[in-house]
Amino acid sequence: MDEFSKEIELKFNSRFPKWKKFGRPTEYEGVTVFEAKVPCPSGKAEELLILDTFNEEVTVSFDAYHAHFDDFGNNDALEFILQVTSEEWAIVSYWLDERWNGSSLLKVTELPHDNSDYPAANIIKVKSWLGNFDKEIRFSAKS
Repeated sequence: MDEFSKEIELKFNSRFPKWKKFGRPTEYEGVTVFEAKVPCPSGKAEELLILDTFNEEVTVSFDAYHAHFDDFGNNDALEFILQVTSEEWAIVSYWLDERWNGSSLLKVTELPHDNSDYPAANIIKVKSWLGNFDKEIRFSAKS
């Protein structure tokens, strides 16, 4: 692993020692990077918080949303992880049948109840870390 990946691995493991077992060196496109795949507390195998250091940036993804960061400290990847795992925020994704139309990280107090932000969507999926706000809303797409 390069120095950037080693530094992020150290910071990640220091901040989340219980998650250390989920991180490991992984090869992407011939480059060894740090990757952590942390399972959701719900226990569903497909629900993971994923962090990797490919291309000397930290990418964090959960459900249908991901974000890119320069570091793992304050106001960056760490802050995003803390938001996602706080249960004060949720990932909201918008779909037209099986086609993804977009996603957002939103406060749970601001979760959508209709598709006015994405009128082409006929499905809204909400996913939160502990699953307390998980839901799927289906309706007719607005034309």
